[in-house]
Amino acid sequence: MFSNPSPRGRQGFTLIELLVVIAIIAVLIGLLVPAVQKVREAANRMSSANNLKQLGIAVQSHNDGVGYIPGSWEGRGTILGASQHFWLLPYIEQESIYKIGLADTSFYPHNTVAVRSAVIKPFLAPSDTTTNNGIATGDWAASNYGGNYLVFGDATAGWNPKRRIANIQDGTSNTIIFAEKYGACAGNGSLWSHGNWNVPWMSAYNVVTNANPPQPAPTKAACDPTRTQAFGSSGCQIGLADGSVRTISSSVTSATWVSANNPSDGTVLGSDWQ
Repeated sequence: MFSNPSPRGRQGFTLIELLVVIAIIAVLIGLLVPAVQKVREAANRMSSANNLKQLGIAVQSHNDGVGYIPGSWEGRGTILGASQHFWLLPYIEQESIYKIGLADTSFYPHNTVAVRSAVIKPFLAPSDTTTNNGIATGDWAASNYGGNYLVFGDATAGWNPKRRIANIQDGTSNTIIFAEKYGACAGNGSLWSHGNWNVPWMSAYNVVTNANPPQPAPTKAACDPTRTQAFGSSGCQIGLADGSVRTISSSVTSATWVSANNPSDGTVLGSDWQ
């Protein structure tokens, strides 16, 4: 007798089953990608906050060691002019770049290729892609942290008022010293090695109209180099004179923003500061 042949086992998936699997994978990817992006952005914001804190501590250390806050464009010894970012280099573990700049024979550190081409990590925010990793634009090196001219400079006394932290009358916890901004705006860099141009958002020449609140994540072409920028919807991170860091919404009023930048106007900050 002949036995009945056993039924053959199933081979592979049907088309419908494959489509179901693909749909499930697509849904999972759709759920995971935003989550990963949020985690990455949170990590970037934390890194930027650490940079701001490091710069704040550097300002305090410079104040304690030299006797005042570095000027926005200051000459010392054989150096005829350098930015506050340059004078802070020894306090953020960048002594080697600092010494190279001091040895520049043109009397301006930014003329030294090794200085302006240096990638200074504490000057760069990972969320911003406009800085080209901090590589120099022309003679200047990029930074994502603009200094407050009303602290490092003065509307009447000029670029180097030799202000002391003790002279910040409105309180160090209420005074901005650094704020996030794009490294390059519409072709203009936020340039740490040149004092006047790394602080354009608080100009000596028109401190009120140039002290507008941060722009909410504009495109590179549309951003204003005279203002700070928020990298995302969470707001713009700022470093205060006491070394702390906080986030300010782009909807903060101009009055509050101007008062927070002015170290001695005696104005009580608005409720949008809280």
